[in-house]
Amino acid sequence: MITKRQQQILNLIISLYTQSHKAVGSKALMASIKASSATIRNDMKYLEDLGFIKKEHTSSGRVPSVTGYKYFVENFLKPGKLDNNDVYQVMKNFDGEYYKLDTLYQQAAKILSELTGFSGFVLNVSQKNQVLSKFDIVQLDSHSAMAVMTLDTGLVKTMQFVLPRSMTMEDLTTFKFIADERLVGKKILDIHYSLLTEIPQVAQKYFIVTTDALQLFEHVFTELFKENLISAGRQNLLEYSEDVVSLYKILMDDEAIIHEIRDLVSEDEIRSVKFDATLTENHQISKNITLMTQQFVVPYRGLGTLALMGPVDLNYQKVVSTMDLIAKILTMKLSDYYRYLDGNHYEMM
Repeated sequence: MITKRQQQILNLIISLYTQSHKAVGSKALMASIKASSATIRNDMKYLEDLGFIKKEHTSSGRVPSVTGYKYFVENFLKPGKLDNNDVYQVMKNFDGEYYKLDTLYQQAAKILSELTGFSGFVLNVSQKNQVLSKFDIVQLDSHSAMAVMTLDTGLVKTMQFVLPRSMTMEDLTTFKFIADERLVGKKILDIHYSLLTEIPQVAQKYFIVTTDALQLFEHVFTELFKENLISAGRQNLLEYSEDVVSLYKILMDDEAIIHEIRDLVSEDEIRSVKFDATLTENHQISKNITLMTQQFVVPYRGLGTLALMGPVDLNYQKVVSTMDLIAKILTMKLSDYYRYLDGNHYEMM
């Protein structure tokens, strides 16, 4: 579609513009492109006709368009070498031991946000692939208790509840027995199905008031189906939108953000990029917002996801390199975490 020289010109315009945010003219390219100023201008005109670059009203130079960024990302974007100081900062910020999964993920989101200046997010292994590895009930008093659900990723979810009047503490022991027998060891997606099909039949055999027992099952396990979104620097995006109020409301909608990230992630691609990210069917963040994702290995459990939201004209090379480094160090830290977890058989709460 375009020649090698035109590719070089496009890549160079994107590189120079993301560093200075100033329009790039043909003279600025001559030091790197072995061609005359006239030839470069002709190539720039061709790239402009294709929609890869556009002219700014205040300058004779050119700036990348969304189409140009997309072409660059799809054809040339790969992790590069980071500045030594950036590498040091990532390593330093990950120093120490981590005994809670959420704490480790929160640190990763914070590092990503601080190093890029944009909004960082982390998602654990997809809910459908996580397994309920342990279920406990802690009695709080004669009328209330707390369910403790441990997933195979090490994440612990709790749900406090009041015992229905029709149920005794002996019934609560039966409740735990059924959960251990029918739900522990299953994937979360299968647990959801079992609660709709298998558990109602079992409950009829063990409880006098079946509806109370089933409502308790639904209440206790509701927390299991909620996915946690770890984030940092959400407010950083507000300066890139003219409608700050609408953007703020969308950025506070964890469910919408999770859906957008999950929808973008591909099983066949380590990283994915989406321009003009839409977080709901009827709302668009901004035509200037880009969503990037990078998967990382959660040892023996699956793949987690790093995500970043930033302006379309961000420095893609640096951002991708930063995300790649954070993903690799995060996997190393997770290996240490799971060695600790497997040695102690529980996560510190």
